[in-house]
Amino acid sequence: MKELQENLLLSLSMDPVLDSGDKALAEQALLQRCVDGLEIARASIWLYDEKRNAIRCQQICPAQQAATELPALTRQQFPRYFAELDKKRVIKAVDARTDNATLEFTEPYLIPLNIWSMLDVPLRYQGEVIGIICCEEIARYKHWTDEDAGFVGVLSDLYGRILAAAERQRYQQQLEHANERLESLVKERTANLQKTLDQLRQTQQHLIESEKMASLGSLVAGIAHEVNTPVGIGLTGISHCSYLLSALADSVRAGILGKTQLEQTLAELQHSSALVERNLHRAAELIRQFKQSAVDQSHYELHQFAIDDYIQAVLQTLQPFCKQHNVQLELALNSGLILYSYPGAIAQVLTNLVTNACIHAFETPPANASAQIRVETQALDDGRLQLQLTDNGCGIPHDHQPRIFEPFFTTRRGRGGTGLGLSIVYNIVQKNLRGDLSLVSKPGHGTRFSLTFGNL
Repeated sequence: MKELQENLLLSLSMDPVLDSGDKALAEQALLQRCVDGLEIARASIWLYDEKRNAIRCQQICPAQQAATELPALTRQQFPRYFAELDKKRVIKAVDARTDNATLEFTEPYLIPLNIWSMLDVPLRYQGEVIGIICCEEIARYKHWTDEDAGFVGVLSDLYGRILAAAERQRYQQQLEHANERLESLVKERTANLQKTLDQLRQTQQHLIESEKMASLGSLVAGIAHEVNTPVGIGLTGISHCSYLLSALADSVRAGILGKTQLEQTLAELQHSSALVERNLHRAAELIRQFKQSAVDQSHYELHQFAIDDYIQAVLQTLQPFCKQHNVQLELALNSGLILYSYPGAIAQVLTNLVTNACIHAFETPPANASAQIRVETQALDDGRLQLQLTDNGCGIPHDHQPRIFEPFFTTRRGRGGTGLGLSIVYNIVQKNLRGDLSLVSKPGHGTRFSLTFGNL
């Protein structure tokens, strides 16, 4: 018998079902070894409820009836039996119907099921008694030995492995379920973030396009004002030429045209035509520069160009706007670089920076100097360009400087300020020109914007 029990214990300890997490199947394997090792009619597992006032059958072998069909045993019904269980000792009842611990079961349980002997061994898990393994013999007495109790005690210890494996599997399932929910949540959040990002990109593009149009509007106003002067002079000159020709024709028809009148008329006609020609050329040049700047700012296309010449051409189109604000542009374009980049992006940046300085930097004119914006270029050792735009205006307060490139940050809310100009400049420099943008400003002593970028 002892050798049989040892072999059964060894086979059970090596059976992978104990660690499979399938609690019901593992319990059946354990109880079957119990029945075989003790050569008894049946064995079952009973566990306490939360308050330890009742035990309920979890598994029975052989499974002739479901464990749930067996009634719960309560402390109120069987106080002697529970008192023995509370001692956490093995109950060996050879004659269960007369044993002090089990005689309470005689009428309601032992006689109906023809049970004569019972061996109950405590089940322990994590240091606590959680129930019993109940071994029962039918139709005859069973003399329980210490070896029998020890055999069932080892089975009780192995039951802890079953519970641990079931708990691990439950945790694993919970973890997998949590991971699935997390993955689903991450996918949902990612989709929402991607949708939001796409919307932000579209909004950013709309804002950039709107700012382009606003910049072009400033240019249009300045160019229109500047072009009006040469065109007006040209119209006056043409009118004067028309008057001179009409007077000359009248003298010819009247036969009174003299040499002096002819020479004076021709001289005035030459002077007027030269004046008209110069001013028309001036208007044509302004329109050409405006057209080039407008096209560049509306369409970003890669070109190779002399950066100093291009910056000078862009700033010429901004001269009328600066004049309207009584601001002088001073140029120091000395880089000599030929860049392959987006001229339109550079034009947009320059336009926004210059118009921003004219509007914001000189709300209060400098006390002892004229309002000035100085634009400088310098070639760096790594072949990139450093472009600096410096004004002698009112400067930027220290608490505003960290937010100056934030979208919609403006100190002119309600006075036409949108807070988008410098934000768009920053985005263009970072995204399109792949450069760096920084500022240094001291209240009352002006502001300097520094841009660094190179070939794309």
